[in-house]
Amino acid sequence: MASVLVAEDDQDHQRLIAGVVRRLGHDVTVADDGRAALVAAAHRRPDLVVADVDMPEMDGLQLCRALRGDPVLADVPVVLVTALSMIDERRLRESGARAVIRKPFTLQQLSAALVPHLAQGEPPRKGRPPLVRDPALEQVFVEALLQSTDTGLCACDATGRMIMMNTVVRGFFGDDSAGIPLQEWAQHFALRHHDGSPLLAYDLPISRALRGEVVEHAGLLATDRRGRPRWLTINARPVCDPDGAVVGAVAAVHDITGEYKSSLYQACTTEVLKALAESRSAAEAHQEVVRTIGGTLGWRYVRLWLVDPVTGRLRLEASYTGPHERPLPAPASIARGQGLAGLCWQRGELVWVPDIHAADAPILPEVVAGSRFRAAGAVPVRSGEHVSGVLTFFSYDPQEPEPALAVLLTGIAGSVGAHLQQHRADDLEHHLAAATDEYIALVGHELRTPLTSIGAYVELIAEAPELTPELRGLAEVVDRNSRRLRQLVDQLLDLAALDGGHIGMQTCRVDLTELVAAAADTVRGPAADRRIVIDTNLAPDIVVPGDRGRLRQVADNLLDNAIKFSYDGATVSVQLTGDEETVVLTISDTGMGLSDEEQPDLFRRLHRGDNVRHSGIPGNGLGLALCRAVVEHHQGTITLSREHPTGTAVTVRLPRTAG
Repeated sequence: MASVLVAEDDQDHQRLIAGVVRRLGHDVTVADDGRAALVAAAHRRPDLVVADVDMPEMDGLQLCRALRGDPVLADVPVVLVTALSMIDERRLRESGARAVIRKPFTLQQLSAALVPHLAQGEPPRKGRPPLVRDPALEQVFVEALLQSTDTGLCACDATGRMIMMNTVVRGFFGDDSAGIPLQEWAQHFALRHHDGSPLLAYDLPISRALRGEVVEHAGLLATDRRGRPRWLTINARPVCDPDGAVVGAVAAVHDITGEYKSSLYQACTTEVLKALAESRSAAEAHQEVVRTIGGTLGWRYVRLWLVDPVTGRLRLEASYTGPHERPLPAPASIARGQGLAGLCWQRGELVWVPDIHAADAPILPEVVAGSRFRAAGAVPVRSGEHVSGVLTFFSYDPQEPEPALAVLLTGIAGSVGAHLQQHRADDLEHHLAAATDEYIALVGHELRTPLTSIGAYVELIAEAPELTPELRGLAEVVDRNSRRLRQLVDQLLDLAALDGGHIGMQTCRVDLTELVAAAADTVRGPAADRRIVIDTNLAPDIVVPGDRGRLRQVADNLLDNAIKFSYDGATVSVQLTGDEETVVLTISDTGMGLSDEEQPDLFRRLHRGDNVRHSGIPGNGLGLALCRAVVEHHQGTITLSREHPTGTAVTVRLPRTAG
């Protein structure tokens, strides 16, 4: 019997995977996240780890790398489970995982994927020395471990006196912090909640643990000894004696400043793009951009300077001043090389000023004299290869050169520059498409997760021998509709991946004559049930470079549409012709047709015409959008036109040679 460790934060999926492992006859240990799984693996070496990729604290990929870095656990096989459709395959390979199971999965698929990696217990390892129990030596090892970990660790006795604090906590709060009474920590270090509101001594996580509470992921905002804000999450637990009395508490402190700022920068980028898209004029857009940057990032003063084509100097275009702040003095214009903005213009690169009061700081004297800011920075706004403006900011917090912040500011400045170049429409269309794909991928992940539970648990219910015929019929309805919803999610994610360029074409020589003929033969049976005739006129030996599976998708979707929208007894015509340069596939029907007003929207995702939506004809409005994406990936075109007196003709043109 093998020992299996399951790391999964979704409780339904955790129970499901553990149940499958037990049905296979093996022992199971469960963990709610990657960090807890790593601790469990160190306590008891497993024979197999099954880990979800998307988990808090430490995700599946990070857990996999941590196991590979441990000499004792390096050879433990890991099977990853994920519902993320656009995850980087390179990262999966480099993690060292043995296999990847995609959600949603069936019980049979999960069992088949796990069986090859389940050994019947771990064979004895030759040459491994026996464990020696030496309490003094163990204490030395424990102390070394506490001081070497990247996680802050501390402990206090029942009175709140600190009795242990590792180097991470001491480095953050100071070597003398252990002598400060616990009830004074919140006020002494100006601790706050993540939203900036003051933290009361009563709410300190380790104080809550002393009252017997188990604290998970409590948010804390503190300032380190260099004056920099740090976002922390803290887990705290009470320590009890054999009788259950609380004799102390322990806490683990995790610095999530990087993750917090990353999400903050992403939110700032989204808001800036939204401001550029929704503003009615350039002036309104620029003012909204500086307001968004200042409000989102907590900077109390932000300015946008643009090069005046008449004077050849920088002039103030937009300015943001935080609430209750005194406005900074600003000259009417700035010459190249003058002050912070002028220096950034001259260099054409991002400029950081960690201390604006330093003797060599490139800040105008009137600005230094009139402010209490500590740090500042400037980023050039480019229009093509030329600097057309400068974005400057001032902050009370120390602001060191951060790569992520540099990328954010450069990206924002680039968006403003594109806006100045009158390419606003193209730029916003690109970002909107990226945001849509990201949104669809997120929704797809959130739908796939419950669909996995629904499908798998319906299978379990259907296996129950005591199930009545009536309940079995209800279970079949749930199963049928969950499969239909799963198909819709898969189509949405497939289309988003195609449009976003996340899926490549597997190009080979495709006999289009044979492919279209096979597609037509497939639909002849269903068409015959409605007395619809499929009339094919295919030129022989039409060969094109392309992805066979994707081109078959196009043929299947177009034929399916032609049959769905035709009346009983009608004829669907399929014609394939070609010359030395192009191939033309035309599928026409004599069905209900389409209106001139709807033609521009027919290839839009999820669009269905009014005449179709009210006809009761099934569909989801994704078929034509998918065809468009595939055809465009083959450097081709697809168009729809009205047939007279009724009907629709779809024309696909593809190149005979790779472009």
